[in-house]
Amino acid sequence: MRRRPPLLVALVALSLAVAGCAEDAQPPADPPPPPNPMIVSFDDGGGQIFVMDADGSGVRQITRTTDPQAPDDNYAGSAALSPDGSHLAYTRGGRFIDVVDLESGDSTTVHEGGYDPEFSPDGSTIAFSDGTGISLMKADGSDVRTLVSEEQASAATFSPDGSRVLYMTAGYIMEVPATGGEPTLVLRDQFYNADPVISPDGSTMVFASNRGGRNGSEIYAMPVGGGEITPLTDTYAVHPTFTPDGSTIVYTRVRNAAGDVAPDVSDQVRSELASMNSDGTNQKTLTPRSITAQIPSVGGGQ
Repeated sequence: MRRRPPLLVALVALSLAVAGCAEDAQPPADPPPPPNPMIVSFDDGGGQIFVMDADGSGVRQITRTTDPQAPDDNYAGSAALSPDGSHLAYTRGGRFIDVVDLESGDSTTVHEGGYDPEFSPDGSTIAFSDGTGISLMKADGSDVRTLVSEEQASAATFSPDGSRVLYMTAGYIMEVPATGGEPTLVLRDQFYNADPVISPDGSTMVFASNRGGRNGSEIYAMPVGGGEITPLTDTYAVHPTFTPDGSTIVYTRVRNAAGDVAPDVSDQVRSELASMNSDGTNQKTLTPRSITAQIPSVGGGQ
């Protein structure tokens, strides 16, 4: 009997094994969905906070701060979602920071004497204003420390990697290491610049500014590190924030008595949330026209 050479035997066996694997191979499975879908929070300017799905549907009220015995202490606003969309921090009564678990509905006061909370990218830390500057604390309210000592400092937000904190003061934009240190100037000119936020890829800073010459502000983009400033809106717009993939910006804009998007605030009737591509195209309303909405935050979808 003729013996098959060992190498040939091995090659034949390998080819049969590969063929068998090919028959058993299945198409690659779709990646699992994120634990929490992307949602958007906002307040109504009247003391209540809401969340909704990313497309503007499913609006649901989170706070019900209607205690007649303490109306001021229960006024809620300036909400910020955790990056995973599981928790929401907000200002209550202008001086308390509360955090609510969106699944259970349980709410906890984590700090007294602060406002305008903002989560770090990993959700472990909250930056906030306190009237004397910018401070940081752990998400449970512990380990409070001062980051910036400047009364006008506000609107703190983290860089995508969490290493820096941007903020506004007296119409110009600053940044400081999240570990502490000397603040550095990001943008200062003859205009009032506010609400800074950096794109998830770290390449672009988006902010609100009155450089358009109208009675209010528009939203602009500038390369991180400096460069040409590009307008993204030509109507009144503030409070920009990015979706996690950086493709979309959600922001606040206003409508006038005729129901048109207003170029300024002189004839503002109500505010709403809108979205646009990161280059300013495809601007559209997100919130139902039956409600007032402002100061968006985006979480989940990661």
